[in-house]
Amino acid sequence: MQNMNNMRTDTFFQQFRYWDLNLLVVFEALHCEQGNVSRAAKRVGLSQSAMSHALNRLREMLADPLFVKQGHRMHPTTRALALAPVISGWLENIRGQLNPPLFDPATIQQEINIAIPEHLERLVLPALLGFLRQQAPGLHLHSRPVPMAQLNEAFAQGRIDMAIIGNDWEPKESYQHCLLTDSRFVYVYDARQLQFAESVSLAELAAVPQLASNYSHKTATIIDNYFSVHGLTRRIMATSGGITAIPAILAECPMLSILPEIMIADHPLFESLVRRPFEPDNVRATLHLVWHKLHEHDPLQQFIRDWLIRHFAKRD
Repeated sequence: MQNMNNMRTDTFFQQFRYWDLNLLVVFEALHCEQGNVSRAAKRVGLSQSAMSHALNRLREMLADPLFVKQGHRMHPTTRALALAPVISGWLENIRGQLNPPLFDPATIQQEINIAIPEHLERLVLPALLGFLRQQAPGLHLHSRPVPMAQLNEAFAQGRIDMAIIGNDWEPKESYQHCLLTDSRFVYVYDARQLQFAESVSLAELAAVPQLASNYSHKTATIIDNYFSVHGLTRRIMATSGGITAIPAILAECPMLSILPEIMIADHPLFESLVRRPFEPDNVRATLHLVWHKLHEHDPLQQFIRDWLIRHFAKRD
């Protein structure tokens, strides 16, 4: 019995290769118009002769006359009556899939996971959550602090939908990304611990004990490389795991710290520190938004991405 079923399936697929599924639209039009070729032709945008030709092909394909003239009207055959709800339902399902309803954030009941480094959450979450509270109250957003080395794995496992990253990740070809913003570097210090002249040379900066942050190893490399290009090596005396402890450390120690300005702008913990631009201005830290190409046209993710892009554009 199994072999017979397999043979029937194979025969069906061999025949199916030669079927023109566009003719199913013709069938639905003819059925809706009770077999009237002229009205059915108008319904699908064909000429009457083209519709008549399509009906002949449909009859051949399905091995049934489908619509038979009796008196002044065309009547569906038993086969046509049986096929009508099946074909209509199939076409309606296809129409629904190919033309999904308009995205309405107010009706969303979903969650989305974004990898945001802890030191960047304050730049994003307050405004984003305020926006979503008004526009998409049913959306649950979760910030996931994923280490850079685990981003590929987190994407692959579906633990995150998108990520905001600094300079230190090179996404694979399966990802899309865009630049959210870039930032100059500044050096910060406590005036009670250090004093500088109005103009400070790069060599003078290199000689000052420095507190680095390992929140982003490549950001540190940008600064180290700049010193190196100029034949200098900066004196890194300590490293902090993030940025929130930096003001307290600088308040106790005669050190400076070189950081992207965007990280400390409007940060209350850094208000007591002196902030000076690290020259030249073309030494920049970048911030990128990354997502998987599979979700390029996902309306919810696109909704969030568009907001993030607008948000950072306003800051520039």
